[in-house]
Amino acid sequence: ESAAATSTWAGEPVPATRAGWVERARQAAALVATTAFERDTTAALPVAEIGWIKDAGLAGLQGPKASGGGDADWATVLDVVAEFAKVDGSIANVLGWHYAYFWLFRSFGTPEQRAKWEAEVTANRQLISGIANFRDRAISAADEGTTLLLNGGKQFNTGLPVSDRVFIGSAIEGTEDVFFVYTSSRVPEISYGEDWDTLGQRSTASGSATVSGLRVPWDEALGFAGKTFIPQPANITPGLTSQTLMPTFYVSLARGALDKSVDYIKNHGRAWLHSDYERAVDEPYVVDGIGQLQSRLLAAEALVRDASEKVSAALDAPNEITPEERGELAVLLSAAKTVAVEVGIEVTTRLFELTGGRSTARSFELDRFFRDLRTQSLHDPVAQKRLQVGSYLLRGQYPLAVDWYS
Repeated sequence: ESAAATSTWAGEPVPATRAGWVERARQAAALVATTAFERDTTAALPVAEIGWIKDAGLAGLQGPKASGGGDADWATVLDVVAEFAKVDGSIANVLGWHYAYFWLFRSFGTPEQRAKWEAEVTANRQLISGIANFRDRAISAADEGTTLLLNGGKQFNTGLPVSDRVFIGSAIEGTEDVFFVYTSSRVPEISYGEDWDTLGQRSTASGSATVSGLRVPWDEALGFAGKTFIPQPANITPGLTSQTLMPTFYVSLARGALDKSVDYIKNHGRAWLHSDYERAVDEPYVVDGIGQLQSRLLAAEALVRDASEKVSAALDAPNEITPEERGELAVLLSAAKTVAVEVGIEVTTRLFELTGGRSTARSFELDRFFRDLRTQSLHDPVAQKRLQVGSYLLRGQYPLAVDWYS
């Protein structure tokens, strides 16, 4: 399988345009789709699939062109992620977080770190993951002089066992100031719990992780010169990347589900026993229902696209984003996420009313879109997103900018 993927792009240069990258992503996504059912059923690690993505050059999408990357803006990243989400929410999740972590080079790294690590990831076609979610305590870091000694664990760590490099959210013992250490994920001191068995997103390898006695040099601490952290305005931008990924996942999963439903109705659907029509495509309630879902999804997609383009434009100069501009974008993203979840859940559940009982057979895979969306949509509560929108309108209060969640 990997050989087939390699030969697909062997000898081809990476794309030079946004449209070219999206087409490359569409090709790779079509390949990924062929294994989605089996991986979802067994909650298997996406080892071959990540290999295909690397072969396609997509891991270096944001990287420097001199190293074989695309120097792509954030809007292009989201377009690429969307192509995968239309067929496989798990792979879109793993790849999306790789891109979000790649952004940390620009938002936290020193100029020297950014130049070195962006080139390495791109040229070596590496995948980045994180032991970094903010729901758990930071990994404890003990200063040993020239090195840091890391110990601790976190519950959710998407893509860790199939990654090459990892960002570890750490804090010096006795402090609460979290910083990132960037190091290899393939070391014996990092273990993966193999305890990811969920409703959806089953092939993201998002289980627990433990860091035990891992020593890293201080120069792997992101944004530090010596032992001194160098702040920059771009430190407030990572939440903008993660919070544009979320609604992009949701509307794209819904789009994939609706496309599959339309195909099912055309090729497998049957009119009801007592209907006046012979074909499912002529049933008024089916036609009306599909029209309604399409209309609402188009509106959600337009909102998400508008928010994404505005964020991407701001991220072109991340050190020039003011707290006020960042706050306005965060409120817009909270609104987009709210609508994307609500419309996405409606599309991925109501479609069964329109496709009928036989469409629930697992072989048609319509359930996977709902399960992936329902699981991913819980990443941070939609109620909190609505509160952020309402708090801004009523009190002029911006969402916090301290983590991935706003």
